[in-house]
Amino acid sequence: MNTTQQGSVCLSESEMDAFEALLASDAVPDDCMSLEMLDGYLAGVIVAPMPLKTLEWLPSVWSESDVDMRGSGVQKVLTLVLRYHDELVETLGDPEGWAPFFYGGDDDPEGTQLGDEWMTGFELGLSLWPEDWADDLDSHDAATFEGLIERAMAPWADDNVDDADDDTRIEWLTATAAAVRAMRHLRDACGLPPVPHAYAAAGAPT
Repeated sequence: MNTTQQGSVCLSESEMDAFEALLASDAVPDDCMSLEMLDGYLAGVIVAPMPLKTLEWLPSVWSESDVDMRGSGVQKVLTLVLRYHDELVETLGDPEGWAPFFYGGDDDPEGTQLGDEWMTGFELGLSLWPEDWADDLDSHDAATFEGLIERAMAPWADDNVDDADDDTRIEWLTATAAAVRAMRHLRDACGLPPVPHAYAAAGAPT
């Protein structure tokens, strides 16, 4: 996809600001994902060798419990989630088009640290991969996927992860992002089914 086409699916800066605010507002359940967690989650979803259907990944974005998903505020959030998914489908493999979204670390040493929510979302996305995800791959490609997953997770297995400063964590996220992009390119190289566009397929959610 060229730059013009990428731009047609990307949220504008004002839309991103509104999206971030909505995810932190009373319009969504308390356990709705933050934008940082959502970015990591969608990265894990999109690089799955076997494309995941929207109904397989969308509910966890919203809430782990049954909630009323009606109302104009809710519908706007759902629309933006689907559009953000489609943006990452097109930009995830491009170093100039995507980088992990993250917040700065909490001043409280016991609080959320930089990159923690992103990695929590990413691991949750990976957990949705079906057990037979490697069945359509030859052994070399399956092993390459597994190696890239290990590369993505490796920095965060550091024994001193809780003591790492923000600069170190940014370096870790950069390394993780490189592995994620490699997985995105590997999908294409293996000729796997393309990741479907959630918003383009469904239109505005109902």
